[in-house]
Amino acid sequence: MISTLSNIIFVIGFSFIILFLYSLSKHRNRVSGLFSLMCLTIAIYLIGYGFELRSENIEQIIFFLKMEYFGTSFMTTIWFLFSYKFYFNKNPSLRLKIIVMVIPILTLFFNVTNEYHHLFYTNISAVQHNGFLIVHLSRGPWYFVNIVYSYVVLLLGSTFFYRVWKNSLYTMRTQALLMFIGTLCPGMMNFVYLLGLSPYGLDLVPFGLSILAILYFIALFRYDFFDIGDIIRSVVFAEIREGIIVVDDKKRLIDFNNAAQKVFSCLKVVNIGINLSDVEELREIVEYESSPFEIEMVHNGCIQYYEVRVTDLTEKNKIVGSVFFIRDITKQREMIQKLETMASYDDLTQVYNRRRLMEEAKKAALRVMRHKSFLSVLMIDIDFFKNINDKYGHLAGDEVIKTVIRSCEERLRSTDIIGRYGGEEFIIILPEANLKNSLRIAEHIRKHVEDMEVTYDGAVIKVTISIGVASNKSNAETINVMKVIDDADLALYNAKNSGRNRVSS
Repeated sequence: MISTLSNIIFVIGFSFIILFLYSLSKHRNRVSGLFSLMCLTIAIYLIGYGFELRSENIEQIIFFLKMEYFGTSFMTTIWFLFSYKFYFNKNPSLRLKIIVMVIPILTLFFNVTNEYHHLFYTNISAVQHNGFLIVHLSRGPWYFVNIVYSYVVLLLGSTFFYRVWKNSLYTMRTQALLMFIGTLCPGMMNFVYLLGLSPYGLDLVPFGLSILAILYFIALFRYDFFDIGDIIRSVVFAEIREGIIVVDDKKRLIDFNNAAQKVFSCLKVVNIGINLSDVEELREIVEYESSPFEIEMVHNGCIQYYEVRVTDLTEKNKIVGSVFFIRDITKQREMIQKLETMASYDDLTQVYNRRRLMEEAKKAALRVMRHKSFLSVLMIDIDFFKNINDKYGHLAGDEVIKTVIRSCEERLRSTDIIGRYGGEEFIIILPEANLKNSLRIAEHIRKHVEDMEVTYDGAVIKVTISIGVASNKSNAETINVMKVIDDADLALYNAKNSGRNRVSS
């Protein structure tokens, strides 16, 4: 029986060596290093225990007991650091590593030097059973310190896996449950051993570890935990300012960083594994077929603009997922809009400048031609504007221009177009308005300006305007915008020569 048991333990031990080597090959993953170390410490313990069972004398038993603790001392501690990183998704701090390593280092030291102080074992003896030696250990005070410490870190690590299981969804939930169950098995076996309930006083932990190995293997490799989870970590994943979202080849959420979480509020640890197509907030970024592309998001009532670039993740020439890089381009968009405004609008009045005015006038002409309708133009000039500048100053003149423009805008339709033609001259384009209606609108504007007062620096300034009105011929096949403007300019000339403060056509 002992021979068979040792053979089984050797098989389990070498299985952990295979897991150790396999996890090393997954060096890009954030937990592969800790997991491989954990496998190595378990393998050392199991192989040492297998040789202990085959020992022929007490000296060999003591030697292999010491060998076991080169793995056993650090086994639970490294597992705890592994569970910490799995739960918090970040490296344990150097301070935490030092704190949790103090007792394991002392445990190894006291075990190796036990014959000088007997703090770990007060006595080590062996009895014969079917030709094999079975060790009997009298435990010293530090042994129980180590046991208490081991169960504390096991409890904490199990709590991490339990919380991930309770709070997560999809793949992460399954992984966490498998790890949680796997973690309980060695602890329960060790508890049976400590109570003296194991047959012949044999340590049953190796069998608990075999169950742990199976469940961890399924959790970490069957669910592709190593295949994609940390490919992007090498670029300071969590700290980079650019938002990053990692998905697998089925568009399931694998990971994200803090910057991406600020853009998409639905990015939470509990949603790891969710398909992006099932979330309205994220659906937009997976539906685009080209890269890069831009999206709009509303945050705190303000529109934010983001550029999204998509990069495929490949493993052995096979696409295993994608990375979405999200960059805030709000300031750039605002700058472009500002430049476009500067290129299209008059700086003083904030209406179209002459270039943009002519562009909009031609567009309006094309629209009314399709309906064989009218296009009318009002050419407006502020009367005796030079006298206003000379008497009140140029700043007062600027205020007069702005006030007149605001007065005109208040009396226009949303489809009408107004722009500064030059100096104190303005043009209003009236789509779908014939000459009769245009004259009525022009007279209404002229009368309102005549009745208003402009106040500047304590001075009250009275203003009048002259308006020239022109319209295209009825049912014209084409509309020459410049010809209509020239006609309005000629009509304005007539209005000014006729005494100003009047409308002419």
